[in-house]
Amino acid sequence: MVTAAAELGAFVTKEEARKLKANLVLGHGLLHQAVRGVHPSRRARAHELLEAVLTDLGGDVGAVCVVLEALGGVAQAVRPQLVWTSPSLPNSEGHTTLAVSSLINEAQTYVYAATYSAGMGSAYVTALRQALERGVKVTVVVDRKQQGQIAAALAAKLGGARIWTLREPNDGEWAVQHAKLVMVDGLAALVTSANFSAAAAEANLECGVLLRDAAVAKSIKSHLDRLRECDYLVDYTA
Repeated sequence: MVTAAAELGAFVTKEEARKLKANLVLGHGLLHQAVRGVHPSRRARAHELLEAVLTDLGGDVGAVCVVLEALGGVAQAVRPQLVWTSPSLPNSEGHTTLAVSSLINEAQTYVYAATYSAGMGSAYVTALRQALERGVKVTVVVDRKQQGQIAAALAAKLGGARIWTLREPNDGEWAVQHAKLVMVDGLAALVTSANFSAAAAEANLECGVLLRDAAVAKSIKSHLDRLRECDYLVDYTA
């Protein structure tokens, strides 16, 4: 049987656990004060898990602080989460690929994304636009060969973002930018079959994996940056 403390440990990051403990102490044991250290999109679940831990520990706030201190000091391996666009099935794991927009909404510093196609009114593109508006640095890798109109529309929609694409080959043999991913703040990444389109979020059968693993997230950024440094990826121009 999975305990509430184990579920909390699988959900929060080390930094979040430290903030939860500090806020729990400063807030005199009030859970709604404690969860202010968690991003708004994650607060409800964090509050629910904290409440469950507190109940398991007989209402002992000090014991909860000990749990949070332990979670804040040990490396965590959060289980990958499947992210589906699919008809709802009983006892099935996963969520709609609209989870991507929720991930983008968590970003506080930067977002790296890649897509083959996109709908300008999709939740993904809206979330990227809102990230730019709150000062987040956004980099999007697009396809120019087969999806030139989409690339141009994204560049216009996401003013202020860095838009990268594969460089034109010397031999004329174009490659396709077909990756679909979102990575935020070097902390979490989602790699998926889904494009940034309404159909991919609502109608298609799509599958992806959400990884709250800093090593994976930073590796994605490093690889894309390296491709840009070596001119395999170049700035998009209409």
